[in-house]
Amino acid sequence: MNPIILFFYALPIALLGFLFEAYPRFFNRYCGVDIWTHLLYLQEYHKQKGIPKKIENGFLVPGTYDYPPAFIFILSKFPIQYVKKYEFLFSPFFDAINITLIFFFSYFLTQSLLIAFLTQSLYVLTPIIVLENSSATPRSLGYTLFIIVFLSLFLFESNHNYFLLLFATIAGSLIFLSHRFTTQSFLFFVLFFSIVTLNLWYGIIFVFSFVLAVIISKGFYLRVLQGHLGNLRFWKNIIHYRFAHQIRGTAEQHKTNDFVFRLYNEFLRFPPFVLTITNPWVLSSLYFYFFMSVGDPILFRLGQIVLFSYLLALLTIWVPSLRFLGEGQRYLELSAFPAALLSAVLLQKFLTNGFVVAVYLVVGVLALITIVVIQRKAIIKDKLRTLTPGLQAMFAYLQSLKNKPRLLCIPHQMTTSTIYHTGCPVFVNADYKSIEKIADVYPFMRKPIKQIMKEQGLDAILLNEDYAKKEELNLKKYTVVKQVANYLLIKPL
Repeated sequence: MNPIILFFYALPIALLGFLFEAYPRFFNRYCGVDIWTHLLYLQEYHKQKGIPKKIENGFLVPGTYDYPPAFIFILSKFPIQYVKKYEFLFSPFFDAINITLIFFFSYFLTQSLLIAFLTQSLYVLTPIIVLENSSATPRSLGYTLFIIVFLSLFLFESNHNYFLLLFATIAGSLIFLSHRFTTQSFLFFVLFFSIVTLNLWYGIIFVFSFVLAVIISKGFYLRVLQGHLGNLRFWKNIIHYRFAHQIRGTAEQHKTNDFVFRLYNEFLRFPPFVLTITNPWVLSSLYFYFFMSVGDPILFRLGQIVLFSYLLALLTIWVPSLRFLGEGQRYLELSAFPAALLSAVLLQKFLTNGFVVAVYLVVGVLALITIVVIQRKAIIKDKLRTLTPGLQAMFAYLQSLKNKPRLLCIPHQMTTSTIYHTGCPVFVNADYKSIEKIADVYPFMRKPIKQIMKEQGLDAILLNEDYAKKEELNLKKYTVVKQVANYLLIKPL
């Protein structure tokens, strides 16, 4: 079929997915943490006329830029005022491209328009995908490249077209330059498929992709790798505190109203159940893999992606010593397309079975309800990760000061937003390699606050009292310099 006609077939659900992922941010326009870091880096990109080198303005722990460069390169092609205004549309836009490609991939593999439509629909009804694209990140870009790499390698197994290896190498190199978590997962899946297929090409393509990424970036990727490894080392021994309360201690030692923290704790209680909610199409796709995929080598391999992603998710949640390798549910994002495709093929085979169709409809409705509820609680109603009117007023006050105070932010999520909006120097790291230098305050306080402030030469504390009350800081003497709503600027005496 003509690719242009296929594109127009693919477009409606892609646009629907875009709107579905973006709409919560119309209600809570300034929700998000990472975007302020990206905007700070983007300012430096324009100032230094290219990938930033030294990052120090506002960061009391300076460093060198060590984030994969593709995202900042893409952002740099837009006027910075438009990036700030429309940042929440970037990830849904990347995913809309992904949803369009999913239609093409599905049609190419099955020659069925129905399966292509169903795959798109099930993908859009995958909770983990919709929720992870609520803020500006390159995740969808990374996951699209991941699927391109492995589809190319699976097809190469069948027809030995060496052009597919070149295609896989280029896409693989872009993974290295786009997204750290996908890069890490790329390695795990290469090891898995090298073992189950006894095929050296998986490892060879990974190495070639790495070398090409280093060449394309003129060596910059080695700095990214150094930061990635530094971040893993930091979390390896303290991952138990990943979602600790910064003041009160571990997650188990306090009750919190923060929906995101509570959701993460539920993952730790019984991972199989929560992972099934995160991507309900895993179960139907695994049924297809185990009982119906033997005759199709590509669908069989895609089933192995689903299986291994689920095992990785279970291992990195259930085994405490492996949790530093990433929040386990995120591995299911890598298999969202394969799970949707296999589930769509299964549904197509049982389309005349009323019971099976009814089960799919019920699961789809429950997935939709799950997505809407979490969007409402974690995005629309969020306060801790949102630039609220009160925080904007506090930022306006800090920006007006001639002598900018050196700040400690509680909670830590406010750090880069504070730098971006006020110009105040804040005790936070500029790169991942130096993250251990803020270990006294993140993810929890290891020393008395007064001692930390003296050692780091800090002047004041910016506190969100919805997160912790000023009495919890254990300061014997202090003065509240400024209070706006639930935000306090506190100066210890």
